[in-house]
Amino acid sequence: MPGHHRVRFAGIPAAPSSNASLASSPGPSTPPSLLYAPLPPKYSRTSSPYCYPPVMPLPVATVQIHPVLACTPGIGVPLSWDLTQDVNTVLVRTQTSLRTVSDQLAMEPATTPRVASITIVSEHLPWQITVSPNQDAAWAAPYITVGDVLYALYRALRIGVTAAELHMCDRNHQERVHATYSARYSQVARADERAVEKNKGIKRVDFLCGARMFAGLSLVPDGSPAKGLTPGLVWRLHVARP
Repeated sequence: MPGHHRVRFAGIPAAPSSNASLASSPGPSTPPSLLYAPLPPKYSRTSSPYCYPPVMPLPVATVQIHPVLACTPGIGVPLSWDLTQDVNTVLVRTQTSLRTVSDQLAMEPATTPRVASITIVSEHLPWQITVSPNQDAAWAAPYITVGDVLYALYRALRIGVTAAELHMCDRNHQERVHATYSARYSQVARADERAVEKNKGIKRVDFLCGARMFAGLSLVPDGSPAKGLTPGLVWRLHVARP
């Protein structure tokens, strides 16, 4: 499609030859600059080349997530992303095909109204993920963008798991995490890369236990008062099996 420019989540090395590999991430480097154009205050399905499912209306004054990031049960997932893979592999479903994430989409506000931070939680993860504006990114803005959410998820799930963190889980869960980790590195095609991946140990993404496909975010209505997080700032990560 004319005018479609793929965004590059710079600072992230390409994954090795296997579909199951988790590449290490060094500190983020400065991506190339992209022109930023002001976006309309509301999302419009007719003004975008992407085919977004409708987002259920929320009460007045409640924050809404960008349609491409939304969990829409029974309708379909706007993004195709195996969370064990590089964020540059994310594809967006359009009316006719799958497309890479464009620079325009990466720069779109992740929420309406725009906010400076959100927290992502998951029943599969004992950690929460904080999403804040990445000022070194090509999609940098004073509020969080679609690019910020995707990049934050990618980075957070690549953090190594300590023995103490693993031992907080019950024995059955530990066994499933170990099995997921073993299956992941075992699928690396080259022996040298497989050994490197094995030596990196268990990653947080292994806690998904095979449910590794991104299935969107949904609002946690009450937020998290104990952590000082008001409604509209806490979102639940949904995942699915391939």
